[in-house]
This record gives sequence, C-alpha cells and structure tokens, in this order.
Amino acid sequence: MHHVVLAIFLFTLGACIGSFLNVVIHRVPRNESVVFPPSHCPACGKGIRWYDNIPILSWIALKGRCRFCHGPISPRYLVIEAVTGGLLVALYVCYYVLGARGVAATEPLGSSWPMYAAHAALLCGLLACAMVDIECWIVPLEACWVVSVVGLLSAALKPHPFLGAPVAITPKLFGRPFVKPALYDAGISPTAGAIALAALVGVGLAFVLLRYGYIRQSFIDASDRQLDQDPPEPPPASSGKKKKKKARDAAVVEKEDVPVNARKEILWELVYLAPAAVLAVAAWLVVTKVPAARGVWKSWHEAGPIAQNLGCAEAAVFGYLVGGLWIWGMRILGTLAFGRLAMGMGDVHILAAVGAVTGWIVPSVVFFLAPAFGLIWAIRLWATKAQRELPYGPWLAVATLVTMLFHGAVVGFFATYAQAIKQLW
Repeated sequence: MHHVVLAIFLFTLGACIGSFLNVVIHRVPRNESVVFPPSHCPACGKGIRWYDNIPILSWIALKGRCRFCHGPISPRYLVIEAVTGGLLVALYVCYYVLGARGVAATEPLGSSWPMYAAHAALLCGLLACAMVDIECWIVPLEACWVVSVVGLLSAALKPHPFLGAPVAITPKLFGRPFVKPALYDAGISPTAGAIALAALVGVGLAFVLLRYGYIRQSFIDASDRQLDQDPPEPPPASSGKKKKKKARDAAVVEKEDVPVNARKEILWELVYLAPAAVLAVAAWLVVTKVPAARGVWKSWHEAGPIAQNLGCAEAAVFGYLVGGLWIWGMRILGTLAFGRLAMGMGDVHILAAVGAVTGWIVPSVVFFLAPAFGLIWAIRLWATKAQRELPYGPWLAVATLVTMLFHGAVVGFFATYAQAIKQLW
C-alpha cells in the first residue's frame, strides 16, 4: 500500500516539475528568463491564473485553449507534465519495487533519497534537453550544469554504494534474474580520484583563461553553413564609384563567409583541455611517486569521517569527466580525421551530466548504446521515406533512460568488461 501512496505523490510532484520544464523548454531557446515574467499566454500575453496553472488538470479543464483569447495551448504542455510524472514513478518502481539496481531495492527511499533525487533530476534534465534539441537543434547547457551540480553534491553529502564500494548484484529484468550475478563497481581508486579532482581544477582554470581572453573559443565565428560550403566565387570585376562600392561590399561578404578550417579550430579545444591534462599528470606523479603525499592521500580514503564522502565525490567527478570525454574525444578525433565538425558540445555536456550522477560506467554504456537507437530511427526513415531527422541529444537521453531503468540487465552484460577496464585505475 505504501508503494501506491508514494507513487501517487511522486506522480504529482513530477507533474509539477514537468510544468516548470515546459517553461524551460519554451523560454531557454529564446533567451528568456524562466522566472520573469510569470506564466502567461504566448498569444495574448495575459497572465495565467493559479487555478489555470494546475498541471494536467487545468489543460483538460480548459480543453487546451486560453481562457482569455481562446487560442490553442499546445498538447505538449500536457504530455511533458504527464511524462515527467510517469518518469519519477517508473524510476521508483524500477529501483525499489522491481530491484533494477540490486541494493537499492533493500534500502527504503527514506535512507537513499539523495541518490533517487539526483537520478530523478537527471531524467528531468534529459527530458528538457531532448525536447529543446528536437525543436531547435541546441542543448540548454544550463540544464546540464544544474544536473551535474546536483549529482556531485548528492554524492558528496550522502554516499551510496553505486559510487562507492563494490556491490554484488543479480541483474534483474522485471524482478527476475536476467544474467548471472555480477560485481558492479562504479567506485575508483584513490589515485584515480586525485587525477579526477586535479583534472576538474584544470577545466576550471581553462574556463577562467577563456573568460579573460588568454585562450580563444573554437568556432567562435563559424556557422554550419560556413563549415560545410565551398569557398564563394570572387566578385566580378567592375569600374566606377558605384560599382567599386558594390565590389567592396561583396568583398566584405566574401571575407565574412570564408569557410572555417575545422581542423585548425578544433586545436583550440585541445588547448582548452591542456591545463586539465597537465594537472592530471601532476597529480598522478605526486600520489604515486612522492611517498609522503601517497601516504596522506591513502589515509584519507581508508579511515576518518570523510573517507566515504570523499571517495563517492571523486567517483562522481570521475564519471563527469569520463562521460564528457567520450563525446569530446569523438568530436576532436572526428573533426581532425574528416575536416568537418563532428558532434556538438551540447552532447558533451549531456553525457558529462550523466556521469556526474551515475558514475563512469553508465555513460560508458550509453556511449555505445545511443548509436543503436539512432540507427533504428535511421532505418525507419529509410523504410518510410520520411525526412524528420533528429539530433544526437535525444538518443543519448533514451539510452540513459534504458540503462537506468533496466540497469541490472544492461550493465550485467558489460560488467566483465567494466571490471577489466577498472583494473587500469
């Protein structure tokens, strides 16, 4: 009975969160504040009264139309609210009823709610990112940043086994064993923790250098058209003042439209990553080659009140970096190889947020699983002769959702390989 009560509460909470996500999805791509002005009708600009702003129910009561101008209200508002509520319920059922994450089924929500809250925030953030990406082909980075901060704080304040000690789980699908028991461990060694923290400091340092102009942002003047098109033809020869002015104007346009050399531009991203790489190597040398530093660092992870918190926070930071580097590495290598911009920075932030919340294993699985969903959609487009292509962000979101909800079944297949990789750390 308590599961039913909690499910109703979580659906209601999710619907309210979905109402806010609708604001984010509508306003962020338009560079509008999500706080001011308050909710209003996009058609007539009239403020929405509180009783017309109740998730799901108000849309049904108004029959999808504004009370004042009777303009249509997109069904998307209803769908997002219902889907968000459903996601929170599905997450609870999979974790605490069906045992999708093994140990989470043995812990009540009251003791593991920070982990659940972080995972719920991740799903909500992915939903917002996917919808904006589908509509506008951009990723709201603010949503990714918020989710990443929530994941890092959750890990540091309330350690949980999936970012700490190894956990023996029996992967299940709908409550039944799916494959043989496996050891799931998203935790990392103290050495890898030091490397992760140092690399994060390096990323912050690079951001400061970029902010104050010491390094340049890549593709700052580029557009997709400039990256893809052939060089424009030179303006025709002309004489006379009027013709000379036209020639000068054409020359300006030509100068502005010169295609960007993608291989050269991507090198600025390597420069951006250089401080993180240098500090990571320095941290590795200190904790492995300096006995005093190694002893102190190891003691902090073996005993004391902050040992578990520190280890869990390091695992979240490591997951953040690994998740981002999967896509960023593909972006850099693909651009260098083919001379055209490969992947988007929004996708980098999406998978980094996934890693900050779930550790390094889940984004690694998602990286290989997402292309499979994209391929299925591509086959559908080919078979139906449809033209609606989708950006990559939604496939990362779908792959993350599948990996989280059917965690044991999906990760069980990768557990052996994951443990082999972990031995490197």
